[in-house]
Amino acid sequence: MSQFSIAKAKRATRADRWVSFNSRPLEISALYLLTRISRVLKVPGLGLLVSDAGVMRQILMDGEHFSKTAPGGTSDLWNPVLRGPGLLNMSGEEHLDLKRKLTPMFSAKYLEDAIGAAVSKETDRLAARLLRGESVDIVKSIEVTAARVICTLSGYDLENTEEFEVLEQLERARGLMRFIKLNTKRLSDEQVAIAQVELADLHRSIHEAFDSDRAGTIPHTLKGFGLSKQDTTSVITALVIAGTETVLSHLPRFTALLLRSDYLNDLHDDSDLDAVVQEGLRVTVPTPVMLRGMKAPFEVQGRRVKPGDRILMATIFACQRLGYFDPRRTMPKEYRHIWFGAGVHMCIGLPLAGLEIESYLKMFIKVNQQQPIRLERAVIRRGTLTAGYRELVISCQTS
Repeated sequence: MSQFSIAKAKRATRADRWVSFNSRPLEISALYLLTRISRVLKVPGLGLLVSDAGVMRQILMDGEHFSKTAPGGTSDLWNPVLRGPGLLNMSGEEHLDLKRKLTPMFSAKYLEDAIGAAVSKETDRLAARLLRGESVDIVKSIEVTAARVICTLSGYDLENTEEFEVLEQLERARGLMRFIKLNTKRLSDEQVAIAQVELADLHRSIHEAFDSDRAGTIPHTLKGFGLSKQDTTSVITALVIAGTETVLSHLPRFTALLLRSDYLNDLHDDSDLDAVVQEGLRVTVPTPVMLRGMKAPFEVQGRRVKPGDRILMATIFACQRLGYFDPRRTMPKEYRHIWFGAGVHMCIGLPLAGLEIESYLKMFIKVNQQQPIRLERAVIRRGTLTAGYRELVISCQTS
């Protein structure tokens, strides 16, 4: 018998929205109020604010008028940090060419072979602790996993790297997001200099693996795809920037949703988890906003926009319009993966994020069948655009 209830799902969803609100209360509140005036609204100093999933999809699919590389797009933010092509800062044929080269690296088999062990080492450890009756902070566990993935991408020898060193690289990578606010159009020279210092160790490891042709490493693989050392560094840096906070924001919130709604108790095997994973991403929206610039004059729902204008897509509020957490609901086409983009700009790192999310979900299902998991304590992380928990303690119920 299902233990999922609409009342619990609504409470779980409201709790997650409270997490989003508390990440940056003033900015999120202002954005929320503006999106309630109109789903497409011109806001002085901010740009054209879009909070409708269907309109967002049209913008993301239209490379003729909208671009990451036009003024106001994401390339303004990340070009100085990436210092080369890294997908985050690309559009057009060069973007497609790089994406084609990278596609083999994001097959399920390659990711499992290259990244799987970095993830499973921590999920196995977490499962054992839970079944021993320990209370564990899922946030800390996910940080270890994310750190291991970052270092694997960058060519580290994890077997000979202490955990504190791995976590140190995570803190340096995620520190870049502290510079980003809703109205941030580009980083200052000082911020770019700080970013380069914080990424220096990761870049050194990438260069070493690339130069030494160390087989089995991601830099070596990218070299084999025909990428230069600088392009390899840019691509891996982009994956680190885009993927780290996505997983760190989403997975603890997803865990809380599953436990507060009781939906975890309805999952009995891992044969078909796509619906629950996608609904979890839709509710938590780990990418709360997306940016585009204008290549040519256009009209969006009656609002004229032109080159130089900035398009800010409030994914967080577009996705909230669908309602409370309910994996049983059929996902409307316009919402499908919208938090990861659409069309040629669908995030190539989606399979990597999926591997990490599904690994934790499968572990939770297995543990929960033996001893039901409960949520003990939750502490919200504040002061960041990517909302999340600072602490989320879970444990297994004892008989």
